Amino acid sequence: MLFDLLLNFCILFTFAVLSYWPFQDTVRANFPFLKAHPYIIGIMSGLAGFILMETSVNLSDTIIVDSRHVVIVISAIFGGPIAPIISGVIIGLARIFMTDTVTTTGLLGGLNVIVLGAVIGGFSFKYPMTFKNAPRYFYYATTQTAVLIAILIYQSTTNYFHIVYFILFSTFSFFTVLFILIELNEHFKKIRHTELLAETDYLTGLYNNRKFEQLTHSYITDSTKPFSMISIDIDHFKKVNDLYGHPIGDEILKELGSRLKNLVSSCEGYVTRNGGEQFVVLMPNSPPAMGLDLGERIRSSIARSPFPVSDNQQVTITVSVGVSSYPDNGMTIQELYSAADAAMYEAKAMGRNRVIHYTNKKA
Repeated sequence: MLFDLLLNFCILFTFAVLSYWPFQDTVRANFPFLKAHPYIIGIMSGLAGFILMETSVNLSDTIIVDSRHVVIVISAIFGGPIAPIISGVIIGLARIFMTDTVTTTGLLGGLNVIVLGAVIGGFSFKYPMTFKNAPRYFYYATTQTAVLIAILIYQSTTNYFHIVYFILFSTFSFFTVLFILIELNEHFKKIRHTELLAETDYLTGLYNNRKFEQLTHSYITDSTKPFSMISIDIDHFKKVNDLYGHPIGDEILKELGSRLKNLVSSCEGYVTRNGGEQFVVLMPNSPPAMGLDLGERIRSSIARSPFPVSDNQQVTITVSVGVSSYPDNGMTIQELYSAADAAMYEAKAMGRNRVIHYTNKKA
């Protein structure tokens, strides 16, 4: 019996991990067909339940015990309301027809699983299953199954202590797997947070220079369409720091990052802070005219709207903007960045607070 219970637990644990990795850790495992995930998890848990029944503990010639109901609960955590309904039907039908002839015990056991899946799935539509409330669903599934076992072994030679074994084993299996999944979830959250810190500017929350290079490289590698790179630098920012102090300067940088993000989001572009007071905007599928248009909208929006800072002060700033375009002004990250930077410095040389598109001198 102990070996069979251990084998059941290992199968349950394997199912839980395989369900978590591709369907919950979407950052690392970009599994396709997002809308089909609940159905896939439902089918996976149904197959896991079938395997669990094949390695179940026999209480009598007709009564078997395993952790199939735990699989149904876990499937609802990963797949939402649809998954337990599907898994309940698959496991239930497998239980009914797993013997050569349909028995009363098999029929009741199968119907029990189908009802469990339907009830858990139904309630999950209104109260979505989470790691926090999953134990409540587990208590219901275990109680209903234990009552059915008690009814089936009534007036039989089977020892009623087997029900206690079933409850203890189910509780151990569920809470052990749940604990490991919670720890796994927290572990991946910490990893993702660390990765975000590595690609995010600490002050503005925008992408940093490392992420800028990744994005630009992906545009050049994966796209045959033109895109624009917009280099933005605050005019006379040293004077702003000298006059108001560096803390106020940091507030202006944060507010500028927020404004740029809002302006660019409508164009489905990306904003990065590449150091100091310099920001870069990447606009996919944008020829030179679109890059110039967005650059002008950025310049005019910043010039006409003062920046509120501490002590109820308002600071007015302007920016100089340089624009380069792929593939006209370069075929590499460095060429495009140098072109946008050169255009930005030309805008400063011409009096600041203006937008210049780089003219490729080789043309």
